[in-house]
Amino acid sequence: MTGMSTAWAMKNGAKAAGDLLGPLEKIGLEALELDFRVTGRILKELMPKLKAKNPCVLSLHNFCPVPDILPPEKASGDAFNLASDDPEERREAVRWTIRTLEVASELEAQVVVLHLGFIPQMKPIPHDLYRKGELTEDALADFLKERSRKAQRYLDCLLRSLEPVLKRAEALGVRVGIENRYYLHEFPLADEIGLILGEFRGAPLGYWHDTGHAHVLERLGVIGHRELLERYRADLLGVHLHDARGLDDHKPPGKGEVDFQMVRELLPQRAIRILEIHPPATEGEIREALEFLREKGLHR
Repeated sequence: MTGMSTAWAMKNGAKAAGDLLGPLEKIGLEALELDFRVTGRILKELMPKLKAKNPCVLSLHNFCPVPDILPPEKASGDAFNLASDDPEERREAVRWTIRTLEVASELEAQVVVLHLGFIPQMKPIPHDLYRKGELTEDALADFLKERSRKAQRYLDCLLRSLEPVLKRAEALGVRVGIENRYYLHEFPLADEIGLILGEFRGAPLGYWHDTGHAHVLERLGVIGHRELLERYRADLLGVHLHDARGLDDHKPPGKGEVDFQMVRELLPQRAIRILEIHPPATEGEIREALEFLREKGLHR
């Protein structure tokens, strides 16, 4: 079964439950992922249908719903940094992650997808430099060296955050998916995925693959898309399916450069499939994307 992230509708200005479910029904999908933009009010409106599995919720994207202490415009998968060296911020990150796990359990969703935080002392590489052809190999190498020097402190903080999260996930019967990220100052980069999975081997933890993010890292020369899938397919829980052209992602599959034939070859049959498209894609383009994925064997 293929689901669709509510990100498309929420970024299109959805204000009520019908704004989310109406397009989903028109497109013909019967499952979804609740994203981090869904407010508590909208979730409350959705609950009767979601508990009746009409539609079915396959996954939630942390932090969902938007934490009560934040205004909706501050909604983000990085609203609280799980890798922060500030104990109070980590406590808040763990608190609201556990809240997402509890909602997932209530809805019998299989997975909660996490952003694992970032190194707060580092800013993202301006991707405009890449687009202009001004991001040199030396500049990228220097950035990655600096990241390597600073990462361990925050990686240790991240591991401490994950301990109570995974303990609660196990009690609730929900799995946690760690997502490959878009920016290089974020966790986890390729080797860090394996380190984290190894640290918590036996816990309800796995890898969540994002096709657009993987393409971006390949274009930057950090790691190949195929290599990333090959390394972690045994631990793969699910996938965000979207296309990318250069460093611009969240496009409808079939409208960019991602090799979806390769993705199909390496994606385990058990993996949850979530279409994660953003505006300005139209309903018609989403239907075309689903047909494209069906032809590639990724939509069933």
